Amino acid sequence: MMKKKLDKRKVQGAETKKKLYEIAERMFTEHDFATVNVEDITDEAGITKGAFYVHFESKDALIALLIRDYVARADTDYKAFLEKLPIDMPASEVLLTLIEKIANVLMDTIGYEKMKKVYQMLLDGVVDTEAVKGYGRELYTLFHGILERGIQNREFKNTLPVERLAQHFVMAIRGVSYEWCVRYPDFDLKAQATEHCLLLLHGICSHENNRPNISNLY
Repeated sequence: MMKKKLDKRKVQGAETKKKLYEIAERMFTEHDFATVNVEDITDEAGITKGAFYVHFESKDALIALLIRDYVARADTDYKAFLEKLPIDMPASEVLLTLIEKIANVLMDTIGYEKMKKVYQMLLDGVVDTEAVKGYGRELYTLFHGILERGIQNREFKNTLPVERLAQHFVMAIRGVSYEWCVRYPDFDLKAQATEHCLLLLHGICSHENNRPNISNLY
């Protein structure tokens, strides 16, 4: 009997946590992170604030979980997107296409307000944001694989270990995204991300005729 009660309580707890998660996800999609508080979420869920803190340390901790899960889904989508590209597409074109895809997702799916909150959380260090800032995420692996193929095909020079090259591309998109948040709305994220990628490619392409044309950016 005691085991049944414990099992029932465990199931109810999991259902409550799932409900809070889904309500928060919807609210954060419809409103800014800053304008939604814990009480808004618990009122919608029909539970007490105390019950919220049984499942989540804080609102920021819940946001961090949402971001981690979204990052995982986004990276899975990026991987599926790359798998649909022609197998013989040059690595430089694959990188440019991936950068454009990331910029589109940041602008059209995530949006400026949510990205701004992500960077605030990264700078404040109040919750675990390793899913965004770490080099263990799938996005880094995708860059690594494209660059490695480009080096193997002699399209790229092996000037640095491929791990470092991949980090530079990730740092580039992260830096441009931060600049977008700082200068929004007077900043074209897609154009600037593409320009930075082209500049990096210009430095690692093996032959002059393989280098992408950057003159049309100016």
